Amino acid sequence: MGENLMDSIREWWGAIMAATGLCIWLVRLEGSSKTALREIARLEKQLDADRKAISETRKEQNEMLREMRADIKRLLERSGPARD
Repeated sequence: MGENLMDSIREWWGAIMAATGLCIWLVRLEGSSKTALREIARLEKQLDADRKAISETRKEQNEMLREMRADIKRLLERSGPARD
């Protein structure tokens, strides 16, 4: 019985090692994909935060430009009509 088992192991050794290697590779692949998914989620959050910050900055710049236009308009009105 013991010798029969040893013969079976020798006969199937290559297949056993290939299956073991495949299992290890699949576990590593799963770990890599989980890491990649976490990184994607982090980058999406960062992108959303960047978009929000850019939007707020753009609103502030537009308000500043409106104020500048109004100031320029008032200055031009004070200086009176253009002289030729």
